[in-house]
Amino acid sequence: MADRIFTWYCDTTSMEDLHGDLEELFNHDLEYMSVRRAKLKYWQRVASLLFSYAVKKRKQKAAHHHYAFTSFHPAMLKNYFLIGIRSLSKHRFFTIVNVLGLAVGMSISLLLIAFMSFLWRYDTFHVNKDRMYRVISVVTDKQRTDPLATAPVAVAQKLRDEYTGIDEVVRINSTLTAEASYKDKEIPLEGYYVDSNFLQVFTFPLLKGNIATVLSKPNSMIITEAAGVKMFNAEDPIGKVITMDEKDFEITGILKNVPKNSHMQFEVLASYQTLLQSSQANSTQSTDSWVDFRKSYIYLLLPAHHNTEAIEAYLNKVSAPIYAKEKNLRATFELQALNDIAPGRDLRYSIGPAWDYASLSIFIFLTILILLPACFNYANISISRALKRMKEIGLRKVMGGQRDQIFLQFIMETVIIAMIALVFAYYIFTLVRSEFLSMLADRVGMDLSTDFYTIAYFILFALFVGLVAGIIPALYFARLTPIQALKTKPVSKGFSGISFRKVLIVSQFALSLGFIMGVVVVLNQYRHSLNHDFGFDQENILDVELQSANPQILRNEFAKLVSVQSISMSSHIAGTGASESIWLKDLHVTDSTEVYQMFVDERYISNLNLSLLAGNNFTEDIAQNKKHAIVNEEFLKTFGIKDPAHAIGQSYVLPGGDEITVSGVVKNFHYMPLRYPIKSFFFRYDSSRFQYANIKMVTTDVFTSITEMESAWKMIAGEDKFTAQFFDDEIKATYAFYFVMVKMCGFLGLLAITISCLGLLGMVVFTVENRVKEVGIRKVMGASTTSIIVILSKDFMKLMSIAALIAIPLAYLFFDQVFVRMQYYHVPVGILEIVISLSLMFLLGLATIFSQTIRAARANPVDTLKCE
Repeated sequence: MADRIFTWYCDTTSMEDLHGDLEELFNHDLEYMSVRRAKLKYWQRVASLLFSYAVKKRKQKAAHHHYAFTSFHPAMLKNYFLIGIRSLSKHRFFTIVNVLGLAVGMSISLLLIAFMSFLWRYDTFHVNKDRMYRVISVVTDKQRTDPLATAPVAVAQKLRDEYTGIDEVVRINSTLTAEASYKDKEIPLEGYYVDSNFLQVFTFPLLKGNIATVLSKPNSMIITEAAGVKMFNAEDPIGKVITMDEKDFEITGILKNVPKNSHMQFEVLASYQTLLQSSQANSTQSTDSWVDFRKSYIYLLLPAHHNTEAIEAYLNKVSAPIYAKEKNLRATFELQALNDIAPGRDLRYSIGPAWDYASLSIFIFLTILILLPACFNYANISISRALKRMKEIGLRKVMGGQRDQIFLQFIMETVIIAMIALVFAYYIFTLVRSEFLSMLADRVGMDLSTDFYTIAYFILFALFVGLVAGIIPALYFARLTPIQALKTKPVSKGFSGISFRKVLIVSQFALSLGFIMGVVVVLNQYRHSLNHDFGFDQENILDVELQSANPQILRNEFAKLVSVQSISMSSHIAGTGASESIWLKDLHVTDSTEVYQMFVDERYISNLNLSLLAGNNFTEDIAQNKKHAIVNEEFLKTFGIKDPAHAIGQSYVLPGGDEITVSGVVKNFHYMPLRYPIKSFFFRYDSSRFQYANIKMVTTDVFTSITEMESAWKMIAGEDKFTAQFFDDEIKATYAFYFVMVKMCGFLGLLAITISCLGLLGMVVFTVENRVKEVGIRKVMGASTTSIIVILSKDFMKLMSIAALIAIPLAYLFFDQVFVRMQYYHVPVGILEIVISLSLMFLLGLATIFSQTIRAARANPVDTLKCE
């Protein structure tokens, strides 16, 4: 019988195929034949296999189209699903490892999907969104070129008066943010001054009021529904008068609450005519000003068929002669489509939430960096376990299974795992969603709640992950021939040679080490920033916002309190980033120099214990103080003065033309955060610019002292809320962004190390399973438990060491040469950070390895060898 079958096979098979098949079978099973089976049984096995193989080859071409069709038949898909469920249930441990690995990797991807799903719907509710544009400015001064979201008011006036072909021009000013008072109630409200045609251009539904007239008169205001309830409770706001920004406004309309997916976020809108009529606005918001870019935004509504390039060319042409007269300023203008604002270019002075392409690219890169290792883990473990499923695949091939059927079977299994992983990933997503929002600077304009579309994106994403993660093992298994599938290759011991598994483990642990180093380095920078010598005292100083209080009256009343040692006044809080600069001119030089300034009184320097190197402090003579300035050491270097004493009496010209004389020199101190170098700086005196009272306290009962201050405050400022914060807390708040970075690096590091350890766990378990009999034999031969642990673990430890050798120099270069240098005054990355990061990585990695190798080494050899 065997001879007849063999003869028939030879008649139906080419000599080349026959020679290859027999040689492969014979060479592989030669030892098996001579030791385990009789010759007859061996040839019966060969004949049976070749018979099935010949039948399959004969039918393959004729049945190709039929099988291709049935592979995608619903009944076949159901069959693939059932087989996949059974296979995954049979190998529970590896299923759990793969599900957890993919779930962890997918969790950050769900954050990205929800984020992008919401972001791409920004400003889509405006009816005329395709015809709306914002005028943006590209401003160049002596030091840098900045793209701004703002534009001078004169641009709007020029377009209205002289350019035809624009349907509407809308001016917006964002200075309307202040305490709003109505009767006895005061609450902070944020909003804009806008032109009367604002609601005709932007689609913000008006619930009450006439859209054509609500903003037509000066001192008219419309309020959102939520702000109206907050301000007036159950009363009807229409006709009510509130005081805000030192002006009285009549409520003429009620707006529907502003959607979160709007790049403008406001609670009230006031007539632009109000701003123009105020004396302060007439000097700073003149309609013919081309040099003031602050808080001014211009939007255009263009016709259906418009030419933005022509408008840009016109603006740049008419503005060129104006800026040619300016020594230190140049500006050009561009039109930015409404749909390109969020996400869009990185612009300074954004009117609302700013989502720029650079930040999004970093987010996408980090997401891919976490997701891909999770997908590769699945492929790695699946291919490593290929030997366990070789007979299954070979049998299916012999029975007529096609390549596409095998491919679909393994893709189906991966999709099932990805869908299960999606459930766990969604749970992680709900846990970290609120924390993720808290790390966003513009979290007010972001909503990560899920809706139908977001859930649909999640499911599509899980299907995509199933395809990506499963395509490598599916292709690997589908390409196997029956001969390759049914022959029993010896199990590879250890990790000999360079393989995909090695590269994956090394790259994963290198990435994990990088994130761990990120957490350690950021924490060290934060500690250094708080302990840095700022050049002034911070302890026991309470900064009180003056608001409308008179500085002198406050000084007199608070000085009566026992807990108050001294009081000074200032326009800014030193060391927190609140500062301003002007262009100062030397009398002997035609060019101007940028100098930072702060307005303080005569007690400020002594109150903060600043060092006066030469000259005198401000005096009680207010008129004389306004003519003098106290400069820092860097000021001397900028203007070429070698000795502090030589600076006393030197005069300089302010932007308005007034002269100011140096009366003193202080030692350099950090008036700005440590991110910036100390530059030319001076103190000036102007009581009208004072914003804070700096109160040095001497008390053991802080709560009682502040309560006393609140009582005194009510006598001074009436209904204004007492707002105060300790100086050292304000300094800490300045560097709170480090905590955000620690959270971010910590979260990403946790994901990366979890995926790495899960992948490593799967590989260790698989290796131990395949070497269990080797371990039993070694124990019988007298090997100790320690030596077996070393044998099973050394290959993995080598890979972790290689990962460390690769990651340490790369991470060091990034953190020491790039990251920490974003802060001018920083501490370099040292050996301690590297040692701590390495220790954490090896601790987690070795714990994963030893959790399996110790158990295998302690196993009784009788149990592992009894099946032989």
